Amino acid sequence: MSEHRSVGHDGIPRAPEPLIHPLGERDRSVTPDGVPLSGWWRRLFACLLDALLIGVAASIVTVPLQIARPDVWLGTVQSGRVLDMLVTLDARLIVGQLVTAALLLVIGGAYSILMTSRLGWTLGKRALGIRVRHRDRERLPTLGEAAARWAVALAPGALGQVPSVAGITNLWTMVDGLWPIWDRRRQAIHDKVARTNVVLA
Repeated sequence: MSEHRSVGHDGIPRAPEPLIHPLGERDRSVTPDGVPLSGWWRRLFACLLDALLIGVAASIVTVPLQIARPDVWLGTVQSGRVLDMLVTLDARLIVGQLVTAALLLVIGGAYSILMTSRLGWTLGKRALGIRVRHRDRERLPTLGEAAARWAVALAPGALGQVPSVAGITNLWTMVDGLWPIWDRRRQAIHDKVARTNVVLA
């Protein structure tokens, strides 16, 4: 039995078009149930926007703490105790960095986990037209899955405020963020841990 081929307007038979993409190409474009995946640039700009919002929220608390009671160290300068002043400022700097990291963890965690598990998106993702869902089927991430995504992806970034671990945490955040570029399913490491995908809204 001869294979049926469509004929074009010029009378030349056309090869039959495949009904679906090849498996590897399909995995990089849609979820198993056919929902289009987000591109990497959308994810990047959504992440930057979320980081800006979280940073502003944390600054509302940390900036007043950092400028509180300037009379303490101004008085030290006026009395000539420069060494004491430097020790005090160094201690305050360390405490300020720890407080900032803690606030970023709390604010960022609540923001990311609650919004992702309840809505499937953060404000940054919403603005860029993308959302988070389960890899295999249409449902929101559970609270545990959203927490796993945050713990793997964003919690190390908050610890980047602490100089002693900043190099390691910043490297991890960069690798995790770049992972969807070469991943067959366009998943970051935190997506793989939580079994999620970022898709077009």
